[in-house]
Amino acid sequence: MFTADSGVPLVDAVAASCAVPGVWPPVSIGSARYMDGGVLSTVHMPVAADCARAVVLAPAAPDAPAPFGDGAAAEIAAFGGATFAVFADDDALAAFGANPLDPACRVPSAVAGFAQGRRVAEGLRGFLGG
Repeated sequence: MFTADSGVPLVDAVAASCAVPGVWPPVSIGSARYMDGGVLSTVHMPVAADCARAVVLAPAAPDAPAPFGDGAAAEIAAFGGATFAVFADDDALAAFGANPLDPACRVPSAVAGFAQGRRVAEGLRGFLGG
């Protein structure tokens, strides 16, 4: 994961994050090649290992297959702290369509995500103690 302290230009970090196997090639940064971290995991719970609680936005169904590991739901369940997980709901999944990389899915996905966010906001507020 790149941070402001990584010394990687933002344009290179974004390009690497957009590299999807079979769609866009890996991006070379220094002597290494990088691709979208979503290839490994859509939630990356180890990043929050030192946290007591985590809010997790998972852009897929809870039972979505994973190329590595047992999937996002299992990764979240194994987290040592409290979690508030939001998986894509039926409306969001329908908006993604068969190919979430299709630019035509952007607006419907944004609308569905916004609506879902409004629906889960009160639960999130309670989780965060607000």
